[in-house]
Amino acid sequence: MGASHVQNSAQAKGSGESRHLDSAFLEIKDGRMKKSHQARRDLLKTISAAVVVGLVLTGASLARRTERPNIVFILADDLGYGDLSCYGATKVRTPNIDKLAEQGVRFTDAHSPASVCTPTRYNLLTGRYAWRTWASSSCVWSNDPLLIDPDRFTLPDLLKSQGYRTACVGKWHLGFGEPGMPGWDDVLGPDYNRELRPGPCEVGFDYFWGIPHVGQLPHVIIEHHRVLGLTPDDPMRMLPDKRLGFEKNYIERPRLGLATALGVEGGKSARYEHEELAMMLTDRAVKWIKAQSADQPFFLYFAHRNIHGPIRPNKRFRGKSSIGAYGDFLLELDWSVGELLNALDAKGLTDNTLVMFASDNGAIQTYREVVKSATIKGNKINGPLRGQKTDVYEGGTRVPLLARWPGAIRAGTESGSLVALTDLLATFADFFGVDLPADAGEDSFSFLGALLNKRPGQVVRRALVNDSFWNTYAIRKGDWKLILSQTSGGVASDKIPYDPDKPPGQLYHLGRDISESVNEYDNHPEIVAALKKLLKTYQKSGRSAPADRTARKGQ
Repeated sequence: MGASHVQNSAQAKGSGESRHLDSAFLEIKDGRMKKSHQARRDLLKTISAAVVVGLVLTGASLARRTERPNIVFILADDLGYGDLSCYGATKVRTPNIDKLAEQGVRFTDAHSPASVCTPTRYNLLTGRYAWRTWASSSCVWSNDPLLIDPDRFTLPDLLKSQGYRTACVGKWHLGFGEPGMPGWDDVLGPDYNRELRPGPCEVGFDYFWGIPHVGQLPHVIIEHHRVLGLTPDDPMRMLPDKRLGFEKNYIERPRLGLATALGVEGGKSARYEHEELAMMLTDRAVKWIKAQSADQPFFLYFAHRNIHGPIRPNKRFRGKSSIGAYGDFLLELDWSVGELLNALDAKGLTDNTLVMFASDNGAIQTYREVVKSATIKGNKINGPLRGQKTDVYEGGTRVPLLARWPGAIRAGTESGSLVALTDLLATFADFFGVDLPADAGEDSFSFLGALLNKRPGQVVRRALVNDSFWNTYAIRKGDWKLILSQTSGGVASDKIPYDPDKPPGQLYHLGRDISESVNEYDNHPEIVAALKKLLKTYQKSGRSAPADRTARKGQ
């Protein structure tokens, strides 16, 4: 293990924000994560009542906001900053996704605070940095419990308090169940033949239809709390399995000395084929949109499986691009987005629907042959950015972000505001004129002004913290970005030994060096010191957003 990883692990422990998994599981077993259904209902009632009072008091000034647009948020998986034609791709055209940019706003400095799947999803739904949880910066696995505390106020909770019907379709990747539930095994986790609870429906979603994750076993569809298609004569059984080679990621998460990669046997009737999955998820999302009534607004969180590996496009798209299977998979993603837009058109909902599109992190570009092939053929997957998924470099965290809402967002606009997926909770709270609970959205800032083009150059946040797969931290303030390691913190970085002849960290000025090629660490010790101090403050305080903030009405 490289010295840089050891240093970062020690720093994380010192900050008190990253807790050992064993301790976290003891807390869960003690019941601290058990859901208080009454507390959640009471909180939502309180917020709803406050909004009603606010609307009565402010009257016509909030008339436009009370229209409550439908909201569709599409999260692509492992899509690079340079994969879309609206972000400069030339080898593949993505006309349906491009339509969102042409008819709305395109963000050029949007980020996932994390560079892998699970933390991003936690960030997005809670407005809180995932490195503050027991999972830290890594992904949960098939035998891990629900990462989101069911008592935590979430984005779907906020929207439910405003009268929305909420749904999650697609990749969940935030765990299911909790220790002590019927069928729970301390090594194998939840029993997938039983109810998987708590899950998405315990953290604010009225409806869930999707997959536990992509790539990991089991490859099944879950609706609400049950795996679909299981038969009593062929139950599914999880098996400990070290063959996937991820043991190093769990040195500090031993789970009885086992890696948390699993095998599976049985449950054959419930398994899906990867080539069919994107079409199945798209079909379900479209059906859900079509089933919604006109008298209640809805929020659909469509967490796509494309373009995460295994990269297996449906036969309908196979061979359709000039850069191989990777390009075909991009075409499939674009088709899927088009299907959702067509469904909105068919119901006459386009004008009253905010559609947002983003990626959960940057693309992988070095350790999958199909991606290497696409790169060789000229596809600049992460555009001009250095690094890839799992890295703390821009190629791992800077992502496409598009938003369209006809009549509210001016078509064809661009925003250079620094924003993060963590900011959705505060942004929608601001939109509805709601003050978030003190213990919610601790790292979420409103970018409503930039979203609605009222403040295109809005300074959204004082700083942004990113972290990598190996818990390497970076902090960005203005154009300056400090990385507390000599490496990227990505999957291969622990193999790079510490070099005492080099600066202990990295400092880049992204305004003049977006590719992070000129390390200015030794040239600006005062900036390094200031950013280190700010990061330590965020780590120790448990939040980066002001504790006393209030909704900024009329923005």
